[in-house]
Amino acid sequence: MKHTLRHSLLLAARGLLAAACLLATGFTPATGLAQAHATCPSDSLFHGTPYLLRMSHQGVTVMFHTRRSCHTWVEYGTDSLHLHRARQLDGGQEVTSSMLHAVRLDSLTAGQPFVYRVCATEITQNQAYSKRFGRTARTRFYTSRLPQSGAHTWRAVVVNDLHNVQQTVDAMAALADSLQPDFTIVNGDCLSEPASPADALHKLQQLTQAFRAAEVPMVVVRGNHEIRNAYADGLLPMLDLQGNRTYGAFTWGDTRFVLLDCGEDKPDSHWVYYGLNDFSRFRQEQLRFLQEELKSRDFRRAKCRLLIHHIPIWGGDTDEYNPCLKLWGETLRRAPFNLEVCAHTHRYAFHEAQAAGNPYPLVVGGGYDLQEATLLVLERSPKGLTLRVLDATGRTLLLREGL
Repeated sequence: MKHTLRHSLLLAARGLLAAACLLATGFTPATGLAQAHATCPSDSLFHGTPYLLRMSHQGVTVMFHTRRSCHTWVEYGTDSLHLHRARQLDGGQEVTSSMLHAVRLDSLTAGQPFVYRVCATEITQNQAYSKRFGRTARTRFYTSRLPQSGAHTWRAVVVNDLHNVQQTVDAMAALADSLQPDFTIVNGDCLSEPASPADALHKLQQLTQAFRAAEVPMVVVRGNHEIRNAYADGLLPMLDLQGNRTYGAFTWGDTRFVLLDCGEDKPDSHWVYYGLNDFSRFRQEQLRFLQEELKSRDFRRAKCRLLIHHIPIWGGDTDEYNPCLKLWGETLRRAPFNLEVCAHTHRYAFHEAQAAGNPYPLVVGGGYDLQEATLLVLERSPKGLTLRVLDATGRTLLLREGL
């Protein structure tokens, strides 16, 4: 009996020692994870800052990039003292092999402010039956707000064709920040010609940090220069595209936004594409989407409707090669849009409805030179839609109300 008692005490002591070792690493049965107890600056594990994409009345995606394999999560709530956790799971398993992370926050309340921060614990060993964890980093808390369903008021800014020119990016971002927009629309050629993963990340962080996308959500429309260079296809996962498509539609308040992707500005057969493009089929695909979207309940019930794409298809602002007009023109002429927003030419222009063959008012943003750059300000109120066009100094080039 003494032997049995001594043996039991020995086993208990071993159990306590093992538990103490596990607790020292932060392991808890509730989480099943070895949480690191040592903290480090956020830039030790994160590239730049997070950025918000695909915001809707139901939720938003928090995008961020880690420097190495990490266990990651987002802490969020209505205040910093009562937080929930969200992770990126794929088939029931947390994504740890990728440095790119997209965490969807779906349990938020429309119109209510929320705070969030991104957290990561580095994984120093990741084997089938053995894992070790290192330091933990947390970003600061950021604040944002989902749109209110059916709301008659919002403000957005539109930038285009910045071509990663730092001086112009900074000038437009400072101007945008002074207006406190609800969201930013990037209408093409602002993440131009990504050459590698590092280059794409650099250009994306340059843009998202300048326009404070950690708190002011972004909507990114692809231009023809995002299509070019070695890592063009690698850029797309960084944008958390709905349905993995570079076109689509979303609702903000009482307004429906329809986004189209015109593709390249030369035929697929042009030598510079080396037979790798098929935008002809891609535009046909979008025609089917457009026809269905115009019949959709969300589109029909909207009080205001905007069409946004990079390359203009009407009037004197078009390229000589203009397949979208031939393919989409008939359908678009029947659509009741309040405003069409384009870019690409590097020359600001505004056309009232029918002035250049356009069925509704059309604005074309400027270019990357500070003397040509424009910031389009779209503002919705109970009185209607207002468009302001500002130059880099903040001078008003156009004020068009009642759209």
